[in-house]
Amino acid sequence: MQTLYEEVLETAREFMGPAAEDYIRRRIRIVMRGAEPESMVPEKLERLVAGIEMTAKGYMSAGRAERFCAAIRKLADR
Repeated sequence: MQTLYEEVLETAREFMGPAAEDYIRRRIRIVMRGAEPESMVPEKLERLVAGIEMTAKGYMSAGRAERFCAAIRKLADR
């Protein structure tokens, strides 16, 4: 069974390719206030999505960024 971090990273790779790991690690560290990304907890997913919503449009189209956020939100239902 994958950890939440691994699921988030896998989802991000679908949208960002090889740039996903650095981006997601940075976003999770912000959400987790400096804690290791592997310690990501479901309660912080909405804050992670908020950060992705603010920044992902700089890396991809607005529509793709919206689909990326929706895919991350779905992880809360796991």
